[in-house]
Amino acid sequence: MKKAVLIGAGQFGRGVIGMLLEQSGYHVVFADVNEAVIRDINERGEYQVRRIDQHDSTVTVKNISAISSLSPALVEECAVCDVLCTCTGLTALPKIAPAIAESISRRKEQGFDGFLNVLACENALGGSTILKKYVLSYLKEEDGAYLEEHIGFPDCAIDGIIPPVKNALPADVTAEEYFEWDSLKSGFRGELPEIRGLHIVDDLSRYLERKIFTLNGPNAVTGCFGWRKGYRTVQESLEDPEIYHTVWQMMEEAGAMLSARHGYTAEEMLQYRTFIMNRFKNVHIIDSCERVSREPLRKLAADDRIVAAMNFAHHYGIETPAYYKGIAEVLRYDNPGDEQSVEMQELIRSLGMRKALEKISGIPADSETASLVEEEYRKIQ
Repeated sequence: MKKAVLIGAGQFGRGVIGMLLEQSGYHVVFADVNEAVIRDINERGEYQVRRIDQHDSTVTVKNISAISSLSPALVEECAVCDVLCTCTGLTALPKIAPAIAESISRRKEQGFDGFLNVLACENALGGSTILKKYVLSYLKEEDGAYLEEHIGFPDCAIDGIIPPVKNALPADVTAEEYFEWDSLKSGFRGELPEIRGLHIVDDLSRYLERKIFTLNGPNAVTGCFGWRKGYRTVQESLEDPEIYHTVWQMMEEAGAMLSARHGYTAEEMLQYRTFIMNRFKNVHIIDSCERVSREPLRKLAADDRIVAAMNFAHHYGIETPAYYKGIAEVLRYDNPGDEQSVEMQELIRSLGMRKALEKISGIPADSETASLVEEEYRKIQ
């Protein structure tokens, strides 16, 4: 039987990627640090995915096992699996790279002449490419050459909302019924895997950027804006006319940029952002402001969901007033329970807003963009 290793048995890993791998005929080995989830998977040998939209359905995922991602077993499993996926979050990729590198060296030592594809299913641009760089840094030159020939790192675009629902058993999960999983064809090695729900495409950037810039960026701004105004959820926040208008205008600005950059028609982008906004407002999928706002420094990075979209828009001559306001709202995100929020507020206090923005996002402090963001920032009380 085919074997898949999934590093990261979190909500999205179990609720989407792990479920799809199991439904495709793989025995799925989950690797994680959550001992309760590991124990539950191994004791029951299954878990339930409650899929919600207008109507609920339940899927049982059975052909599974679990190990600690901190144990030597991770290297052993990665060395013999048929496909390897990650759902750890971008910041955890450097931590898992050594084990993946060691498993690749072991494959070479054992004379394994086949192929392995490593799919980083992360909310990031170029997640698999980033992971590959980390892995290569741990490999000898000859092992690196083996990787280039035998190990694929196809970048992915993923989409699916996991609401913060507490389930009765540790491994059970609640997930939005809708999902999207796209991967770049040129990144694969060997035969393309047959995985249910995986859409292998020739040009990933148009799918990835459409999702990251239309969904993830505006969603983060919604959370920060709503948090400041005292709302608990994304749904509550979008009932506020000021927040709704800002977020919708961000989507419009992103849509104009994506049309110029990837050839989407205005009608296609209108349909897509309407679909995304309806998902945001879906009362069956309650998402918290705190969850979608977390790690604001990462979300304001130059190559991430907000600033990258704005910079691309400027390249095509598109004005972005909603992005200036959105960035200002993220800079005002002040949550003592979020380490990056605390660090961001300390930077602003010590450097001032413009220099802090330059350090966080690469936007020059003396630029017109910084001035326009500051103007919006100072309007916020």
